[in-house]
Amino acid sequence: MDVDIILEPNLSPGEMAEIGEAAEAFGIRALWASNWHTNRDAFLSLVPVARATRKLLLGVLAVSPFEMHPLKIANSILTLNEMSDGRALIVIGTGEGMTEAIGTIRPPKIVRAVREALEIVIAAARNELGSGYAGEIFQVLFPCNYAWASATRPRIFAGAMGSQMITMSARVADGIQLGDMPIERMPGVQQNIALGMSRRSEPPVDFRVGNFFGWHIKRDRQAALKEARREIAIRGRELHNEFISHLLSPEQCQVVRDNYPAFMQAWWDRSGDIKGVPDEIVLPLIHGMTATGDLNDLEREIERFRSFGSQGLTEISLRLHDEPMEALKIIGERVVPALR
Repeated sequence: MDVDIILEPNLSPGEMAEIGEAAEAFGIRALWASNWHTNRDAFLSLVPVARATRKLLLGVLAVSPFEMHPLKIANSILTLNEMSDGRALIVIGTGEGMTEAIGTIRPPKIVRAVREALEIVIAAARNELGSGYAGEIFQVLFPCNYAWASATRPRIFAGAMGSQMITMSARVADGIQLGDMPIERMPGVQQNIALGMSRRSEPPVDFRVGNFFGWHIKRDRQAALKEARREIAIRGRELHNEFISHLLSPEQCQVVRDNYPAFMQAWWDRSGDIKGVPDEIVLPLIHGMTATGDLNDLEREIERFRSFGSQGLTEISLRLHDEPMEALKIIGERVVPALR
């Protein structure tokens, strides 16, 4: 199984290039730039990384067609792909931070909207938009010529967590990026993928399945726990019951729902202090939904990743936070060799 890293959106392009060089040396498959509403542009931030590396894949995660029309998404990712000699990736999904920040109203047919966006971007990458695109939600009214695009096209992934979105993505996209998906749900995920695959007109080439997963392994255990507490609010569709019910009792799940503002406050103020919620609830969430602990916990997490691989993941996408270079060093020296 391969290993990807996902970086915080507050890093400068220069910092990302430095991390990218190290990631390539460690054998990381891909570096993903987070697309967030108040940070540097994710596409542009990857340009210095493209210049500093030769093999590392470069991805933008995730871009919503409700913040950026699919044709503009196509233009951006095809340009990045050209500048990186065919190494670009993108995840297209429903969107959260940006769409909420600009008050976007999403259409009722959300799965159809993402499907149309995927179809437009994939058609552009194949230079098959000569007649435009007539969708129910998105249209391309002019003929589009992408003869300039790189011969090695970018890989277009879907961000998917629900069963309908996963099934659609397996039918249309080049791969799927899951988010905080617990291993307990992977059999159902694979059933949905198989259903989508059965509806494709032709078999896909190297279909990929990744899983966004929080990484909080540090040499300092207390620092790791603080970081994990800080970030847990935005895991698993904001701690939706379907992502936590295997970790907590129904009564404890209700405590999470009743106190969710406290989880968010710990994220907003960066304190990690989840007021009013006991450790007997917080710790199972952290350890069940993220890789958290010190170096003594590495083997446990490596076994978890191996289990994900046995359930169909082709890569684990580790979301780095504070001190990303130190986190990358641990991953590169200990995790990547163990999963080869």
